[in-house]
Amino acid sequence: MAESINIGNVEVTCVLDMVPPPRPTTAMFPEVAESEWENHQDALENGQLQLYYTAFVVKSMDQLMMVDTGMGPGPHPDRGNLTGDLYNAIRPVLSPPDIGDNRTNVSPSDQVNFVIHTHLHADHVGWNLRYQGGMPAPSFRRARYLVPKEDYDYFTEPERLEGLEHIQRQVMPLRRLRLQEIVEGDYQVNEEITTKSAPGHTPGHRVVYINSNGQKGVIVGDVLHSVAQVEHPEWCAGVDVDKVASAKNRADILEQAESEDMIVCAGHFPPGLVFGKVKTVDGKRTWNPI
Repeated sequence: MAESINIGNVEVTCVLDMVPPPRPTTAMFPEVAESEWENHQDALENGQLQLYYTAFVVKSMDQLMMVDTGMGPGPHPDRGNLTGDLYNAIRPVLSPPDIGDNRTNVSPSDQVNFVIHTHLHADHVGWNLRYQGGMPAPSFRRARYLVPKEDYDYFTEPERLEGLEHIQRQVMPLRRLRLQEIVEGDYQVNEEITTKSAPGHTPGHRVVYINSNGQKGVIVGDVLHSVAQVEHPEWCAGVDVDKVASAKNRADILEQAESEDMIVCAGHFPPGLVFGKVKTVDGKRTWNPI
C-alpha cells in the first residue's frame, strides 16, 4: 500500500510496512473504558484496535526524506512472527519510472538525503539498518539519520538499554557509522520542512511540519494512534511516558491543524484515512479524510 498527497510543492507518500495483529482497546488505551468506545466503533475493526505500521516518503526541494522506517524485516515474535516489507514497498516510490529498471549498483534508497525519526520506538526505526554476516549496513547509506536527543538519552540509559534490542541494533550503530545527527529544539531540514518537539509519547517525540506554496501540513508520528483521539485528545496510549504532556501536545496540535487548515498525516491510521483535516462539527472535533 502506498498513498500520496501534495502539500504545496511537497509530495508526501505513506508506505505500508506491516499490519500487526489487532488488539483490544484496553491493551492500547488501558485508562479508557470499553464502554467509551461505543460511539467510536467506526474507529475499530471488528471491535478491536488495528494499527498500521508505515513510513512516509517526503519529496521536497529536490531532496528525498524518510520519516521513520517502520517495524523492520522480522520475523517479529511479539507481533505474531509477521515480517515487514517497507524496503521493497518504497522502491517504486523512490525510483522514477525512467530509472526503475537500471542495472547499476545505485539503489533507489541511495537517493534518500534524510531519515527523520519522530521517536525511537521499535515500529519506527526497524529498517534503519540491515544485517549481513552479523554486520550492520545502512538501508539508506547516503542519508543523515536525524535522532531526537531526548529519546536517544532516555533509551540508551544502561539499565533501560539492556532490554531494548531495537535500540542496540537499529539506533546505536548509526553513531559508529557516522550517519547519526542528534537534534533538539526546532530543526529546519530545508525551507519547507521543520521538525519540532512534541514530547509525551516518548521524552523526545517530534512532529514534522510542512509549509510550502501557501499550504501547510504536519506528520504527527505517534501523537495519534486512533481516529477517536481527534475527538478525545485526553485519551493516552498506555506506553506514553508522560500522559499529561502527551494529551496537551495532542490537543495543541489538533487545534493548530484546524485553525491553520493543515493537512494532517497520521501513519497509524487505516488506508484511506492516513491524510485528513481536522474540523469541528456540532461542537465535536472530527477527522475528515482527504
